[in-house]
Amino acid sequence: MKTLPLFFIATILFTISVSSQITKGNWMVGGNGSFSNKELYNNSFKNDGAKTSELSISANIGYFIIDKLQAGVRFGYEDYKFKNGVSMDADRYWVKYGAYSRYYFLKPEKLVNIYIDGEYFSTNNAYSNGEYKDRKDGYSFSLGPTIFFNSSVAMELGLNYSSTKTRVLTDTTENNIQFKIGFQIFLEKN
Repeated sequence: MKTLPLFFIATILFTISVSSQITKGNWMVGGNGSFSNKELYNNSFKNDGAKTSELSISANIGYFIIDKLQAGVRFGYEDYKFKNGVSMDADRYWVKYGAYSRYYFLKPEKLVNIYIDGEYFSTNNAYSNGEYKDRKDGYSFSLGPTIFFNSSVAMELGLNYSSTKTRVLTDTTENNIQFKIGFQIFLEKN
């Protein structure tokens, strides 16, 4: 019974038009943010566990090279806190930069559109006291809906998968799935 109203809402959202600006020659600027809490355990040692929290904020600017396809750059900041309660508590920050490409699947006239986004990025970090520096490289893919409020402003939701390789002091790989939310502004060509 609950699926019937959801079906009607989805039908209305996918049929209403707003004439969004995801066509060749237009620009998109905006950003998104995500937050995660994790618990890490060493399988070899029963009492060796840690908790992390990560706040990530990024800004982007992209250009539509053809209708529905854009390429751009993204800059971001991550605040990473690590606590194991024993010997190593850390507060690190990361500066992130990279290139991305995004494709919208539906026609530009739709109120709700579906996007896929791929990114390659690098990051540099330091502990809050500035003692230690590290570097990460990685890639990510996002998929989700973009909901247009009008032809120029949209909110996006996304499910993001990222794989990051840390270099310098350690050699580790971290795979992560996160939910993110963001806003975009579409600038029309003159």
